[in-house]
Amino acid sequence: MRNEQVPVAGADAQLFLYKKVNIFLFDLKNEAKEHGFKAGESWHLEMAAENEIISLKRTHHPVISMKLKPEVLLPIYIELKKRMQQPVNKSEVEMATTDLIRDEKQYLAAYPARIQRK
Repeated sequence: MRNEQVPVAGADAQLFLYKKVNIFLFDLKNEAKEHGFKAGESWHLEMAAENEIISLKRTHHPVISMKLKPEVLLPIYIELKKRMQQPVNKSEVEMATTDLIRDEKQYLAAYPARIQRK
């Protein structure tokens, strides 16, 4: 993945967010089709640190991930949850970029609920 500059505000920021969300949704749709998802099956969506991604990949298959800068990770995560019709809880909405930096969250990760590696 290229190291892109993150627009700070305005129409460029909205376009950046829109593109990243659509790329992630496209990847989820393709993986769901490839792995035989049935109607009603869904993805778990998480913000994760490097060590958490490694753990997720050991225990779940497939894991779709995207590395993002902290200032765009939360808005993209919230938009994805909305588009995937998943509830966004209060603690997620109230989270700040400094929380993500402190917790070393830099990945957006999705994995299916039904498939777990043994």
